[in-house]
Amino acid sequence: RNAVALSAGVNGIYLSQAKLDVGFNDSGRQINSLTARLTGNVAGVMKLFDRCGWLAEPDASLPHQYSLMAGQGVPEKGD
Repeated sequence: RNAVALSAGVNGIYLSQAKLDVGFNDSGRQINSLTARLTGNVAGVMKLFDRCGWLAEPDASLPHQYSLMAGQGVPEKGD
């Protein structure tokens, strides 16, 4: 319904609202990895993420798909 056509020639970071809602707790701490689609100059975006303390891991299940994790990481259950 809300699908966006991805273009490898256009810089973009695509996140689902539902993933954002469950990705962070009420304090703003990341509790789940975020699934995102990255297009365009992905190497440049990866450098930016790295400078900001984020880790972006490729996910081979879909083209352009990555798993994003903030530098503090996802806390263990019970933290």
